[in-house]
Amino acid sequence: MWAEQEFEAKLRTRLATLPDPLGSELLGDYLSARRFVVDEIAGHIGSVEPDITDHSASHLADVMSRANSLVDDDYFSPLEMYLLCVSILFHDVGNLHGRADHQKKIADIYNACRHQHARFNAERQAVLTIAGAHTGSTKDGSKDTLQEVHPFPFKGLTVRGQELAAVLRLADELAEGPHRTSAYFLNHGGYDAKSIIFHRYASAAEYSIDGARIALSFTINMKCAEGGPEIAEGLSLQDFLSFCYKRIAKVDAERRYCRHYSPLLTKLRETSAWFSFWVDGRQLDTDLEKLVLSDLMIPGENTKEIVKHNPRYDPALLAERFKAECDGNGL
Repeated sequence: MWAEQEFEAKLRTRLATLPDPLGSELLGDYLSARRFVVDEIAGHIGSVEPDITDHSASHLADVMSRANSLVDDDYFSPLEMYLLCVSILFHDVGNLHGRADHQKKIADIYNACRHQHARFNAERQAVLTIAGAHTGSTKDGSKDTLQEVHPFPFKGLTVRGQELAAVLRLADELAEGPHRTSAYFLNHGGYDAKSIIFHRYASAAEYSIDGARIALSFTINMKCAEGGPEIAEGLSLQDFLSFCYKRIAKVDAERRYCRHYSPLLTKLRETSAWFSFWVDGRQLDTDLEKLVLSDLMIPGENTKEIVKHNPRYDPALLAERFKAECDGNGL
């Protein structure tokens, strides 16, 4: 059951400012698209790709929530808000036909929804381009997908396609957390071994937008094994931390990338990450200060890896430290 999101309520209000019948027509078009994606597509992606993290309607709601946190009121026009919301609905539908290059598989599903009616031609061009830029590569193999997004004509006006695509891309990147996996399924061997690390990451991570920064927090639940602390059987703490650090760096890279294409996102000046470590319900004292990746660049310094920001976060050192603590406490 879908509950109207705050971002959708704002869309409804903004569309009401348009002259009739345009405003009511667009609202009806949005609601029919949402009904189609939620009922016909999103709930069935898991049956095709059971081992990827959640891409159901709850993920769409989460992306809208993140977009709502990123977008200042009245920054986008009503038409731009409309295209952004429709693009959010369709951005992951291609997963129904397989995860690989899913951003290139949106068109057939969009056409099934809109029945290829001519009045949706401009919308289709905008949505396929905006949604298609949230991942993947350009025609020449570059990862700079936003460069290919340009302003679009829509209902007699021009919309800022590149900014809409940047907001969707970052909102999708930030839609992460325990809600994207099943703790029970994860703890009872429900996922493919290759996917375990992604689900463990989702279960440990919480993302939020806090003023000028993207704040990440990680709750690391470990168990003591003979070879050292583990997150799960066959997944060492050291390997998991290395994976987390790569994801933190990716979030920060997406923040920097998307803000290049959207003045709206220049307010986001840093990415921070904080870790807490637990064994058998007991929190371990690490005395680790928060990691901060900011836009402050000191002349002569190059971009640093996570461990170079703070050597105390070295996965091997932390694993050895926790192994000694587990051994010392008989855990």
